[in-house]
Order: sequence, then C-alpha cells, then structure tokens
Amino acid sequence: MKPSALYLGIDLGTTNSAAALFDGTALTLVRSADGSNITPSVVRIDARGKITVGERARRFRDTDPENVRGEFKRLLGTDRTLAFAASKQALKPEALSAEVLRALREDVRLQAGFLPDFAVVTVPALFELPQTSATAEAARLAGFERIELLQEPVASAIAAGWRADSDDSAPWLVYDLGGGTFDVSLLETQDGLLRVVGHDGDNFLGGRDLDSAVVDWALAELFRETGVSIRRNDPAQALALRRLRNAAEEARIELTRAHEASLVVPGLPLGDGQTVDVDLILGRDTAEALISPLIERSIEVCQRLLTRHGLGGQRVARVVLVGGPTMTPLLRRRVEEALGSPAGGALDPMTLVAQGAALYAASAGLDAHPRPKTPAAAEDVAAGPRVWLQFPAMSSDLAPWVVGRVITDGGADGTAVTAVTLTRTDGAWQSNAEAVDAEGTFAIPVCLEPRRVNTFALSGTLKDGRNTPLSPARIDIVHGVTLGDPPLPRSVGVALANDGVQIFFERGSPLPMRRTHTLRTVETVSAGAAGYALDVPIVQGEFPLAHLCRLVGTLRIDAARVNATLPVGSVVEVTLELDRGGNLKASARLPALNQVFDEVARLVAPHIEVGELRNTLEMLRIRAQQARGNAFRSGVASAAMALQRVEPLLSELERDLDAAEGGEPDAAERARRTLMEVDALLASGEAERAWPDLIERARNTLQWAVGWVGMFGTELERDTLRDVSVALDKAIAARNAVEVSRQHALARQMGAAAFYRSPDAWNHELDWLDGQVATFADVPKARRLLSDARAAQGRGDRRAQEDACRELWKLRPVDAEERALGYGSGVR
Repeated sequence: MKPSALYLGIDLGTTNSAAALFDGTALTLVRSADGSNITPSVVRIDARGKITVGERARRFRDTDPENVRGEFKRLLGTDRTLAFAASKQALKPEALSAEVLRALREDVRLQAGFLPDFAVVTVPALFELPQTSATAEAARLAGFERIELLQEPVASAIAAGWRADSDDSAPWLVYDLGGGTFDVSLLETQDGLLRVVGHDGDNFLGGRDLDSAVVDWALAELFRETGVSIRRNDPAQALALRRLRNAAEEARIELTRAHEASLVVPGLPLGDGQTVDVDLILGRDTAEALISPLIERSIEVCQRLLTRHGLGGQRVARVVLVGGPTMTPLLRRRVEEALGSPAGGALDPMTLVAQGAALYAASAGLDAHPRPKTPAAAEDVAAGPRVWLQFPAMSSDLAPWVVGRVITDGGADGTAVTAVTLTRTDGAWQSNAEAVDAEGTFAIPVCLEPRRVNTFALSGTLKDGRNTPLSPARIDIVHGVTLGDPPLPRSVGVALANDGVQIFFERGSPLPMRRTHTLRTVETVSAGAAGYALDVPIVQGEFPLAHLCRLVGTLRIDAARVNATLPVGSVVEVTLELDRGGNLKASARLPALNQVFDEVARLVAPHIEVGELRNTLEMLRIRAQQARGNAFRSGVASAAMALQRVEPLLSELERDLDAAEGGEPDAAERARRTLMEVDALLASGEAERAWPDLIERARNTLQWAVGWVGMFGTELERDTLRDVSVALDKAIAARNAVEVSRQHALARQMGAAAFYRSPDAWNHELDWLDGQVATFADVPKARRLLSDARAAQGRGDRRAQEDACRELWKLRPVDAEERALGYGSGVR
C-alpha cells in the first residue's frame, strides 16, 4: 500500500538549522541525534577525514578550532573556501551546507523510516541569485533529487497563518533576525490566500553581529584591565577572537533571562605563546547599549519597507518574530514601540521557518517519499478505469474543484464510465454522481474539513449501472493557507557598456518571470579568436548605474564557439528567466548566426583582495572629504544629510577590513557590500550638489523639444509634451532627481522624434557623423557607410541616407571607463 504523503521543510540557518514534517494534519519537528529540535550549522573534519555535524561538532569549537567551521551560510555564492587543517582539506560553503542538509536528511530517515528525496529549503528573502544557486547546489550534493526554495519570512508567515484563528486582512510583518541575516516582509491574508506585499532586509545583520558588538566591548575592557591588546587584523590572534565571540554569544543568550552574565575565557591564547584569563561581568544595561544601534538599524529597514508601500507612520496588525536573537528583551520592546503593534506570541521563533516550509511543501505537492524506481505495485492501482485529475494539493478554499478526464474505460457497451463520485473517507461527505461528458471530462466541487488532510475515494458508474473503482483510487487535499506569487526582492537586469542597466524584472514583480530584450554588440567578435568572449553581465540592484549593482552572473558569447564573425552593432536577444525560488536561467540568441549561448559563466560573487578593498576605501575617504566641502560651500542641506551616514560606514569598513586581514571569512564580503553603499551615498550627495545643473539641462531640453514638436509634431505629441512640462515642474518642486531625469529623457525623445521629421535633419546628422568617423569602433565600415550616405544625399534619396546614418549610430564608440564600470559589458 502506498504510504500517506509526508512533506519536509528545512530551515538551513546561519547558526542553527531545523527540519519539520507535515502529514496533512499535524506538524512534527525532526529531532537530531542529540534529541534537539535544532541542529547547529557547524561542521568538524578530523585528521582521518571523519565528518561530524551539529552539536557534536560545536562542542569542539574551543578545543579544536582549526578543524571546526560554522557560519558559512553568509559565504554562499562566493568562491571562498574554508580550511580544515588536520585533514588538509578546503571546502566551499555549499559543500559544508550540504553536510548540514545530509545530517538533517539522515535525522528524517531515523524518525520517519525513509530517506527523503524531496524537500522545501528556505533562503533569506534578500539572498541574491548566486546565493540561491549555491543553496540549490548544496541540496543536490546532500542527495536530494528535487527541492524548491522558499523565502524565510514567507515560510514563517505560512506557519503563522496556519495557526491563526481569524482571517484579518490588515497588513502584518514578519521580522526575521537569524544568526547571520535579517529579513522583513510585509504580508496580508485574505480568504486564506497569503500575499507578500514586499520585502526588505540586510544580508549582513544577525545575531553574529550582535555578538561582534559585545566582543568590541570585551576587547576594550580587557585592555583597560590588563593592558593586553588583541587586534582584529592580526591572523595570529584569530583564535582568540573566535573564542571571545563564542563566549560573547553565550553571554548574550544568558542575558535574555538574567540581568547580568559572566564572559569567561580561561587561558585565552594571544598568539605569541602567552595566554590571559578573561573574566568579565556584562550587565544587561551595558549589553543593550552595545546592541541598540544594530536593533535600530533593523527597525529603520522595517520603516523603510512600510513607507515604500504607503504605510509609513501607520500600525500593522501584528509582528511575527522569527529567529533566536528575537528573544532579546530590548529587541522585543523596541519593535513594539517603533511599529506600534504586538510582537511575538506563542510561536516558536527557532523552528517557525521549518514548519512553514513543510506546509509549503504540501501546497506544492512535494511528497518527501522517494519515487518508486519500478512500476507501481498492483495494490497501489485500483482495478478499474484510469482517470487524469487536476486539483490543489493545498487549498485555502473549503470547497475547491476536482477536474478530471476518463482516459481508459474499455469502450465496449456497458463498460463506459458515465459518472464519477468522490467520497470523503471520514464518511461525513459524498458528492453527487457527476456525469461525464462526451469528451470524458467532469468537474466536482468537494467539501474540506478545515486545517487537516482530506482524503477522497474515487468511484465510477458504468453505462450498465454497475459501480467501479477508479485509478487512482483516492486523492488527498489539505486545507490551509496558500501562497500567492512571491515578489522579487531586488530588480534584475543586464549591465550595459555605458554603465547603465537594462532592467528585465522590477523589484516586487511576481515570480516566476521570463522576459527578452534586444541589445546590440559594441565590438566585433571574430570567429575562432582564442580566449576572447563578449560578456553580457547580469546585475541585481536598484541603482541606475551598473557598478553600484551586484554582479550576479555573466552570459558569455565565446568567440571560439561562434560559427561566423559577428560584426559590431549586431543584434543580441537576451532572455532572463526566474522561477518561484529565484533560480536564474539566461540565454543570448544571435539571430544573424542562428546561435544560442545559455551558459552563465559565473554565478558567484567576484572575489576582491583585501588590499584592493583598502585602496577603494582610501579613494572613498578622499571623495567623501571633497563632497563634504562642496556640500558646505553650496549650502545644500539634503546633500549634507546624505553625507552624515558616510562617516559611520567608513569606520565600519575599517573594522571589517581589519577582521578580513585577521582571517575572518565573511568580513571581506561585508566590506565589499558596505563599499557599494558608501559609493551610492556619495553619488546621492553629488547628485544633490548638481541639482541646479540638472534642472537647467532638463528645462533647456524641454524648451528645445517644444520648438521642434511645435513645428513638426502631431497634436497628440504637443498635448503629451505639455503633460511632461507639468510633471517636470512637480518633480522639481519635490526635489525628485529620478523623476526629473525621467521627464528630461521623455522630452528629449519627443524632441528628437520631431527633429528627424525636419527636411534638413539627416543632412545635419550626416555632417556631425562625418566629424566623428575616426573614433568609431569599425572605421573602415564607418567610412563605407559615410560614402553611401553622401551618395544618397547627392541623388536626393533621403530614405537611403537615413538608413546609412542609423547604421553609423551602431558603430559609435563606447567610453572605456564607462565600460569598465559596467563590468566590461559588450552590449548596449
């Protein structure tokens, strides 16, 4: 007999991981070998190569630190490796994550009696494409045949919604502060359908960062009491810092229940053969003062999300707290005060994500049982006609429809199926005998018992009046909260050679998505050129400049693979596709060669050496100093406000770079993210300073456009341009630089369209192109086109002259510095 469905959800966490099983009625947490509901995300490899995972590995953090690794989740999607000295191995973060998933998979086998092949694995909402790809790879390495990825706060919301007694349609928040990442999601539930309104968060804010603040205090106290100085940038003292961080974590957890805690590390090694005994008392008031800036940082993210969705200053219905650090009393108080809503409740913040993932697995019909490798046993198939069925595995509707079609019924007189009946196996409900139409199809509304699995037996009525079982003999439908299409947390696009971005998917767009844009090459790709490729960089972020966005992958048109030379200006049809879990597929089609390139050459975060990061930091310091002086002289208050946030970030950068030099694995990643944030803030301040120039350019362009549209535009274009003028004035009054730039571009486009209707427009354009021809990408081709255009001009063939000029546009040069900023993009 086929076993009842069982659905597996896994929370793969930075500090701890958890798994839950759902049988359609009850949620059960998977216990580890130590009997706990959570498994520390820690891996140890000894000298013999034996791998230990979880609590047993965590116990060796202090005594065998060179062979114990944790917190590798924040390194997923990078090309970093973590070394295990005794076994002389160095493993990537996805390989270590796979060991945690493999241990959880084995725990399921011990508890449920089978080794699961299918599961839902959660990821932070703001995980970028390389990180989600690495998570999927970790699951594959762990032996799972298929997984689906689900955003962590969405999983929490599903679990909270499953238990909710009321159906309050007011928006509510999931505040998810884990060991290494922070996510906040705005959600609403209506008629059992859970909709994610929006996301925000910080991939480098978590309990680990709260512990680092306590470590900073401990280092200062240790120096004050003993004169011992421990430096973050000294690799010889990395072990001391690691042991201090472990003690800080224990003290912080103890302070969730007590008013003071001991931070004790006997024999702390100083790296020079000497040791020092650390015995410090940390009061709750002191600890709260240390971690308060980080809590406020998380609250700012929450308020930013609410403001973006028009809820600034308004209460939300409730706040669901997720993650171990949310047990901190100060955090709970500040969240309730700042958001004006009750926080927490009776939900377990440590396992809520795993429970929600298991519920989602049910809605996706992802039964964890291994699929049979041989044909189904006879007892699993009813001895009757076979039917095809379509129905929701989980439904928020108490009366969903089951739609079907009779596939085989014998066809002889008296044996054809004329009606189908569904009977709930608890005996409390049965459908009418629904007639089968001439094409063999039927549709039956069923009645569900709330919050449980509902099993229905299928039977048919034959033409001669006899009853017959059908195959399949029964189906299961779970009643519970269902999820609408999840939104994309960050915009995704392609970097262009001018450092611009061609957006494919806007932030907040519902997943899954697929879109194609037509771009053009900026240089010739010669067939067979060894070692050369034209890059199409894929970026993620909200900035209009490519270098401020995160490079998440690169499509590569390899010269060795093209079947003919691809000239500059050739069309490239780029297609990007994202599934519900955020997994990326990409392809570049070359119509001229009828070839498709679909390998993303790099889906890892680019590795940057610490020395290069320090050089960038110094350049940003100089730039910040100049920006402060300019803001002071210009008196632009908004520019000065933007620059106020730069100084603390520069200090944070300095600390992270010291930690990276000292061997802290994810410090360089944090520093790189912060560098981008500082760059964006400086750009914002510089844009404010350039505000008068921006207004002047926009108004000059509008005046120019009015003239040409007035002479050669249509009535509709003149009306539209008046609307642009009004919108521009409003944007200027609101000091909205982005909207001013948008209206400026619209005015320029409309003016250009009217200008090129002028009888002399292409003569003027040809004269300008003639003066630029020596700078073009393909000068011989440009000269030929220029000659064709002059010939067409001479014979009065305006259309041929226009065509030649347009072809010349495709050969316009690309600024080398802009192209470098655009990650070396070969398209525009």
